[in-house]
Amino acid sequence: MAVKKGKGRGKGGKKPSTPKKHMAGEFPLTEEQVAEFKKVFNLFTKGKGGHIKLEQLGQVMRAAGGVPTENEINEALRANQDKTTISFQEFTEILAEHRNRHGFLDQELKEAFEIFDEDKDGYIETTELIRVLTAIGDTLTEKEADELIKEADLNGDGKINYIEFVGMTCKPR
Repeated sequence: MAVKKGKGRGKGGKKPSTPKKHMAGEFPLTEEQVAEFKKVFNLFTKGKGGHIKLEQLGQVMRAAGGVPTENEINEALRANQDKTTISFQEFTEILAEHRNRHGFLDQELKEAFEIFDEDKDGYIETTELIRVLTAIGDTLTEKEADELIKEADLNGDGKINYIEFVGMTCKPR
């Protein structure tokens, strides 16, 4: 049976695809945003059956580009106090609600990451961290740079990727 080409149909007679949106609360998320949140979420779920520990919520939100206050984190913890873990779906809903209220720092953080990632390989290494911080007037020894990278390096590869950079940058002091 042949599919007829007609109004609103693209190549091969199929309807052109439109970007899917996920609804979390009242805020729509694109497939790309959900995929990015999933990458971040998965960094924290190793060996936990696809769930993060409830006490990791703030850290994971920051790694995904959110900047939750302690009050917002405590509010989310109270709302989920009957649980010890949070699924990806629950995380997405909490994150989308936060984004709906406050927005995200996506563009600013990407630009900052690109400044540090001098060779544009998608990672910040010790030498790049030292060069950039020295250029802006901050003195940093190799040992201090290694310690900063080790603190932010979630996957243990000795360098900082974008997700780890966001987590380090948005970490409360």
